[in-house]
Formats: sequence, C-alpha cells, structure tokens
Amino acid sequence: MGHRDDVGSRTRTRGAWAAYGAAAWALTFSTFHFMWAAGWYVGLDHGSAQEAFQRRWFLVYDLVVAVVCLLAVAVALALVRPWGRRLPRRLLGGLAWSGTGLLALRGGAGVLQSAYFVATGAAWSPRSAFWQVWFCIGAALFGLGTWRFWRASRLPQATTHS
Repeated sequence: MGHRDDVGSRTRTRGAWAAYGAAAWALTFSTFHFMWAAGWYVGLDHGSAQEAFQRRWFLVYDLVVAVVCLLAVAVALALVRPWGRRLPRRLLGGLAWSGTGLLALRGGAGVLQSAYFVATGAAWSPRSAFWQVWFCIGAALFGLGTWRFWRASRLPQATTHS
C-alpha cells in the first residue's frame, strides 16, 4: 500500500471517526424507532410507550423519525466517503449542520429539563438521563464530523507535501 501525500486526503481521513460514529449513532437510533413502532419498547417505559403508540399520529411520527435517521446515516457517510464528494458541498454541509442543530437543541432541552427536575425535586428517572446523554453524543458526533468535512472540503484537492 502506498503512502498518501495528499494533505486534503489526510485531513479528511483524520476526522473520519466522528462521521462514522455519527452514522452508527443514526443507524442505532433508527433501529430503536423501528423496534418501538413494532411494539418492542426497549429503553422506554412500557406502559407510557404502549399508550403513546396506540395513537396513529404518534406511530406515523415514529416511523418518519426512523426514516430520517436512515437518511442521516447516508449524510454522515457522505461526509467521509468518496461518493459524498460528488454531492454539492453546500447541500451536504447544510443537511449535516441541520441535523447537528436539531440534535443539539433536543439534547440541550433535555439537559435543561433534567436540571429543572433535579432542582425542583420533581420526579426524574435515570432512563431520562440516558436519552439526554444519547442526544448530546449524537450532536457531538455529527457536529465534529460536519466540522471536519467543512474544513477539509475547503483545502486544495491536489496539494502535495514534500
């Protein structure tokens, strides 16, 4: 195997772990949403989840989120795979930054809600804390992967290092 002297390629590869992590995060979450839609409420309060999924709109919402998560897998992989370079940089970056923003909002809101519950002595469950951390991890992975893509895609493609 030859050594790559292309600075842009090395920069893109160095930050690839975050984008691959984001893809794995999105695939995992998509799988959970499909399981929940099928009636297997792993990670959720069984009674509350069963009641929520009895409402058709909630089931449809859950399935839409599952499909959006599958699209997020493709977006995260496009940040680091060669086929992703064929996509318009602004489109891919816009999708990735949007996903990062949504996850950051959801994670941040969850953390604030948990802090409020703890501060007021309201009922709070460790299961809830898990999901808040889960969204923060997703936001961090997508954010790092997107940031590395955005920086690396600005570098010249054929710069060599002597």
